[in-house]
Amino acid sequence: MKNRIFIVIILIFSTLIFSNNTIFAQDNAPTYQSLMLLGDQEFQKEEYIKAKTYYQEALRLKKNDATANNKLNKTLQKIREQGEKEEKFYEIIDIADNHYDNNDYQKALTEYNKALKIFPKDSYTLDKIKQINDFLKNEKDKLDTFNELISSADNFKSQKKYAEALSNYEAALELYPSHSSANEKYKETKKLKEDYDKSISDFEQLKKEGYELSLRKKYGEALEKYNAALNIFPNDSDIQDIIKTLSIKKETSDKYNASIATADALYLEKSYEKARETYTQALTIIPNDSYSTDMIARIDEILNSAEYISLKKFHSIIEEAKSLEEKGENDAALAKYQSALKENPNDDFTINKINHLTEIITKRDKELELQAQYNALINKGDNAIKNEDLYTALEYYIKAIELIPNPTEAKEKRDVTEKKIKEFEAEMLLQKQKWEEYYTDAIKSAQSFMTQQNYVEAIKEYNIALRYKKEDPIATQGLEEATKLNEMRLNALAAEYNQLISNGDIQFESNNYDKAIEFYTKANALNTGNSYPSEMINKIGNILQANKLEELVSNKIEILSNTSKRFTFNPIDVTTRKNNYLLIKAKNLSEDSFTLYVAYGSKNGRSGSFILRIPNNQETNDYIVRIGSQYKWFSEDNTWIEVTPENGNLEIELMEITKSN
Repeated sequence: MKNRIFIVIILIFSTLIFSNNTIFAQDNAPTYQSLMLLGDQEFQKEEYIKAKTYYQEALRLKKNDATANNKLNKTLQKIREQGEKEEKFYEIIDIADNHYDNNDYQKALTEYNKALKIFPKDSYTLDKIKQINDFLKNEKDKLDTFNELISSADNFKSQKKYAEALSNYEAALELYPSHSSANEKYKETKKLKEDYDKSISDFEQLKKEGYELSLRKKYGEALEKYNAALNIFPNDSDIQDIIKTLSIKKETSDKYNASIATADALYLEKSYEKARETYTQALTIIPNDSYSTDMIARIDEILNSAEYISLKKFHSIIEEAKSLEEKGENDAALAKYQSALKENPNDDFTINKINHLTEIITKRDKELELQAQYNALINKGDNAIKNEDLYTALEYYIKAIELIPNPTEAKEKRDVTEKKIKEFEAEMLLQKQKWEEYYTDAIKSAQSFMTQQNYVEAIKEYNIALRYKKEDPIATQGLEEATKLNEMRLNALAAEYNQLISNGDIQFESNNYDKAIEFYTKANALNTGNSYPSEMINKIGNILQANKLEELVSNKIEILSNTSKRFTFNPIDVTTRKNNYLLIKAKNLSEDSFTLYVAYGSKNGRSGSFILRIPNNQETNDYIVRIGSQYKWFSEDNTWIEVTPENGNLEIELMEITKSN
C-alpha cells in the first residue's frame, strides 16, 4: 500500500512540474481569466492536480483573489479526498489479495467488491472478481460431484457392498485427495471389507468342517462348528435349520451312547442279564443298531453256554459281592470275591475286583495309621501344654497340621497355643534394641528360607520374629504366605505320592510290572524319604530275573538304523503266555530320540507288534513290555521277535522273555 502511495505522490509532482513547464513555456503569457477557465475545465474533468496548478497561477497574477483562493481550496480538498480514497482502496486490495493467495476465495471476493465500490471501473479489481467467480463455479461443480460420490459410497457401505463403496470413495478422493473425512471413511471401509472377507472365509470353513463332522456322526463337534458359523452370520436360516436337525440327532445319539456305556460296563462286570436288558433298551432308541444286536447275541451265547450254566454258584457269589461293594462294605465284599475266585480261579474280573478292593482297604488302613500318628502328635502337644512348654507344644501341633491337611482340631490348638505364647511374651520385658536385632535376624533368615522354598524353617523364623515384634505386618504376612505355601506343598506332595503308590500297587497286584515300575519311579522322584517305591522296583526286577523263560540277547549287539534283527525261540508254554513280559536293556547310539519297532510272529507270518520310544540320553534304559496282554501272543505259537530301530542306531545289552508270578 505504501509503495502505491509513493508512486501517486511522484506522479503528482511530475504532473505539477510538467504543467508548470508547459505554462511557463508558452510564448503568450496567460491572463487571469484564461487560467481560471482552464482550472474550471480540469476541475470538471476531476483532474484536480491540473486544476490546482491553474488556480495557483491565476493567484500569481491576482494575489489574494477571493474566487481563485476559494476554488484553489476546493481543489486541494478534492485532492486530499482522492488520496484518502486511494489509500483506503489499496488497503482493501491488499487484504483481498492476501485472502486470494491463501485460497480463501469467499473472503477475497467480499473485499474486492468493497474496493469496487470505491473505484467501480478499476480493471484489476474487476479481473480478480471474474477469476474468483469462474473458480467458484467450477469448484461448486466439483464439490457436487464429490458429494454425490460420497453419498453413493455411504449407501453402498450401509448395504455392506464394500467393493462398490471403496470404488466410489476412491473416485471422490481423486477430486479431493486430502479430504480427511473421505480418507477416514475409505480406511474404515477398507478394514470392514477385509473383516467381511475374512468372516466369509471363516464362515465357509466352519460350514465345511461341520458338514464333515456330521457325516462321521460327531454331532457334538459338528454343532460347535455350526454354532461358531452362526455367531458370524446370526441370521443365516440354512445354518439355523442345520443346527436344529443336528441337535435332534445329537440328543438321540447321546441317549443311545449313554445307554450303551451303561450296558458295556455291566457286560465287563459280567452282569450279563442286566447288560442284555440295557442293550435292548438302547435298540428302542436306535432300532436295528448292529452293535447292540451283536452284543445281545453274544450275551445270549454266554448265557446258554455250558460254562456259564456250570458257574451259576460263582455268578451268584459275584452278585452278592457287588451288592456289598455298592453298600460300601468293602471288607465283606472282598471276602465274597475271594470266595468266588475259588469257584472260578482264572476269572480276570474277580481278580481285578480283589485287587481294587485290596487297594481301597490298604489305602484306608494307611489313612488310619496316619490318623494314629496325628493323634500321637496331638497328645504330645497336650502334654507339653501341661508342662507349660508352649513352644514345644506349638511344634507338635504344627507337625500334626503338616501330617494331615486342614485338621480343625490341630489348627484350633495351634491357635490357642500361639495366643498363650503371645500373652506370655507380652509379659516379657526385654530391651527394645535387642528385640529389634532378634527380629531383623529372624526376618532375614525367614526370607532366605522362603527363597529356598524351605517353608517349614521359614515358618519357624517368622514365628521367632513375631516373638520380638508382635503383630508385625511383614512377619505376619510372611508367616501366612509361608504357612499357605507349606500346606499347599504338603497337600500336593502327599496326594501325588499316595496316588502314585496306589496306582503302582494296583498294577503290581495285577502283575502289570511295566506300569507298576512307571508309578513307583515317579513316586520315588518326589523325595519323600519313603523307601517303599525303591523296594518295590527292586522286587519287580528280582521277580522278572527269576522268572526268565527265554534269553534272546545276553551280550551287547548293535543294530543299525532302519535295519531289522530277528531272534528265534521255542514256543512259550501256553499256560504262562498271558503273564509274559519282554525285558529289554538298550542304549541309543544316535543324537536324536527315535522309535523302536518290535514285531513277533511264527512261520505263518507276523502275529503282532508294538513300538517303544528310545530317548536320546545315551544311557542304558530298561524297557518292560507286558507282551502277554496281546491276544495274538497268547493265542498263537510265536517263535520269533524282530526289532527295527527307525532313524537311529541301537545297542541292545539284554533281551529276555520272562513272566510274572
